[in-house]
Amino acid sequence: MDISLKEHLAKLNPTGIEWDDMTEQQREELRVQWDKVVSVPENLNCTCPRTGCRNNRNCKFCVSLHRYYGGLADCLRVVDDKLQEELPLEKRYNIHMYTSQTPKSREEYAEFAAAAERTPEELKREIEEYHRVVHDPKNIACNCPRTDCWYHNNCVKCTALHRYYDGFPNCCRPIGEKIDAAVQAYKQEQA
Repeated sequence: MDISLKEHLAKLNPTGIEWDDMTEQQREELRVQWDKVVSVPENLNCTCPRTGCRNNRNCKFCVSLHRYYGGLADCLRVVDDKLQEELPLEKRYNIHMYTSQTPKSREEYAEFAAAAERTPEELKREIEEYHRVVHDPKNIACNCPRTDCWYHNNCVKCTALHRYYDGFPNCCRPIGEKIDAAVQAYKQEQA
């Protein structure tokens, strides 16, 4: 298990008892704690600056689309920043979406985003592709094994809860693992 995942799970579940070993009463006590987090409107707010995006405020589509292209939704980038804060930019895992037109480095991405001048035809094709991705049931299905969780398949609350405790939802763990690998590689380089 990755270091950041262990730390995240310890914050998410401070009881030290594994989920499968908890009694119903212990789970209910944990739910009360989690409900306090997801009942605060500020914790549920969409933080994406792209307010014109079709997926803005639609967590299921937004997280699914970013995950499909190997990236993180903006609301989870704050966690990425915390995990990679000690790394120089060129050593960080780039968590932006990768499409066929997306540059592969942070520097190239910044230039790409600033220039983002696409013809109406290119933009239409890109939007149609995104629409296809988020309307494919296999791309938006919740893959978390915790089907008995109260927030299973509720992307807004699940994402808010995991973000609050400095981690990623299960569906974004492969990206979290890549971030952990980048951090570990940098630490080994420095040792």
